[in-house]
Amino acid sequence: MSRMAGSGVALSTTEWPRLRVRIAGNSDPWLFLFVALLATAGVAFVYSASYFISTSDFGDGYRMTVKHIVSGVIGMVLLYVCSRCPSDFLERKAYWIFGLTLPMLLLTIIPGVGECANGACRWVPLGFFNLQPAEFVKVGFIIATCAWLTRVSDRLRNPIYGMAPVFGMVGLLGLVLLSQPDFGTTALLGALSVLLLFLGGVPAWQLAGPTALLSVLAGFLVYLEPYRVKRLVVFLNPDADPQGVGWQLRQALIAFGSGKVFGQGIGASTQKSGWLPEAHTDFIFSVIGEEAGLLGASAIVVLFALLAWRGFRIAHRHSEPFAQLLAAGLTLLITLQAMVNMGVVLGLLPTKGIGLPFLSYGGSSMMAFLAASGILLSLSRELRER
Repeated sequence: MSRMAGSGVALSTTEWPRLRVRIAGNSDPWLFLFVALLATAGVAFVYSASYFISTSDFGDGYRMTVKHIVSGVIGMVLLYVCSRCPSDFLERKAYWIFGLTLPMLLLTIIPGVGECANGACRWVPLGFFNLQPAEFVKVGFIIATCAWLTRVSDRLRNPIYGMAPVFGMVGLLGLVLLSQPDFGTTALLGALSVLLLFLGGVPAWQLAGPTALLSVLAGFLVYLEPYRVKRLVVFLNPDADPQGVGWQLRQALIAFGSGKVFGQGIGASTQKSGWLPEAHTDFIFSVIGEEAGLLGASAIVVLFALLAWRGFRIAHRHSEPFAQLLAAGLTLLITLQAMVNMGVVLGLLPTKGIGLPFLSYGGSSMMAFLAASGILLSLSRELRER
C-alpha cells in the first residue's frame, strides 16, 4: 500500500475503488501566488540577462523577452486547463498522456528534424519557437508512474510489478535522452523514479540495490564522455581549468560575489555581458545573485520552499492514493530541479545543463512547469465527499 495513502486497505490490480471527491470552490491561492511570483521574477530577470545576447545575436534586445512572455501566456492557458482536470481523469488517461510525449521526444533524434545547439539536439522547430519535448516528458512520466504504482499498490513488494516497469520506462527514455545528449534530464528521471517508488510503497531495502546500480551506471556514463569527466574534475577543483571548462563556474561565482548582500541593482549585472555563458538559461540564478544580492537569491529559495510546502500539503490532505502520489511527484519535480540548478550554479554540484523552473529562459520549460502547477491546483480543489 502506498505510503502516501495512509490506509491499510490494499487496492486490487484490476479494479480499485475510488473515494468520492467533490470539487471545492477555489484552488490553493497560496500555491498560485508562489508560482505567479516566480514566473513574474523570471520575466524580469530573463529580460535583464538576455538583453545583451539578444542584441548581439538578433539585433533586438527584446526578442528573447517577448518569446519568453508569449511562452508564459501559453503556459498560463495550460495552467488553467490543467487546473480543471480532475484526478480521476488524469488517472484514466495517464498512459495516453505519457504516450503522447514520446513521439515528440523521438523527433529530436531524427536527422533533419531535430534542432541542434551547442552540440545537443534537444529541440523540434515549430516556427516561432523550438519545442523541447523532454520538459513535457518529465510531467508525463510522473503521471504514468503514479498511475501504475497506484494500480499495483498491493504488489509493489514484487519487483516485477513495482520496480521493473518504472526502471524500464527510465531506461527507454534514457536511451533517447542520452542520444541527444541530455544526461541531466536522464539523471533527474532516475532520481524521481526512486523517490516515487519509495513514496508509492516499495521498501527502502529493496530500493538500495537498484539505487546503487543507477549510481554506478551514472558514473560509467560520466567516464565515457571526456567533457563530463572534465566537468567533474572542475567541480572537485574549480581552478583546474579556469580558462576552459571551469570558466562558466568561475564567472558564476564572481557574479554572486559581486552582488554581495543587496545586489548591484536590476539590470546592472556585468557578468551577463559576454562573460558568463548561458546567463539567461542555466545560470540565471547567478544573475539574480549579482543584481538582487544575497537577499534576492534567498527570496527565490524561500519561494521554492513555500511552493514545496503547499505541494506536499496537497499530497498529505488529499483522500486518493493516486492524487497523493501525483501531488508529491510533481512537487518533487519542481523543487528537485530547482535544487539541482542552484546547486550547480553555486558550485555544490557538477555543471549540468538543467534550467531553473519558472525563471530560466525557455518556452518549453515554462509551459511544462505551469501545466504541472495547474495539476497541483486541480488536486487542491478536490475534497473528500462526506
